Amino acid sequence: MNEQKLSEGNASKYLNSTLTTLAADARDQIAWLDRHRLETDDLALDYENARGAILVLTEAGRIDAATESRLARIDAILDAMSGPEHAARWTYEALTTDTGWLTVRQLAREALTELAGTWQQPLPTLRIDSGP
Repeated sequence: MNEQKLSEGNASKYLNSTLTTLAADARDQIAWLDRHRLETDDLALDYENARGAILVLTEAGRIDAATESRLARIDAILDAMSGPEHAARWTYEALTTDTGWLTVRQLAREALTELAGTWQQPLPTLRIDSGP
């Protein structure tokens, strides 16, 4: 993430894009990953990069305690799924069947609905893991 402070607008746009990729149906995630030649772990890396955006929006009062809790739970689940011992959780099949991914998807949908009014957003057309 950039060292410079994000504007609220850019932070909101970045977080919404990141949550959109996590909230999408598994088949849509897989198609998006293939289209952009990304790996499953890029979904988590994009979310990791969104931590700065979450901080900006929290400090600005645009993220309430319930949403902040959901976002923290997403982070914790993705962290718990990390590491070579969990490699099977980062496959396309796992996006469809793994309980961690199913929970992340549901939490992302809830957070995105709270932040943007609906979780059903168009998937980003460009890779977003480089940060806002």
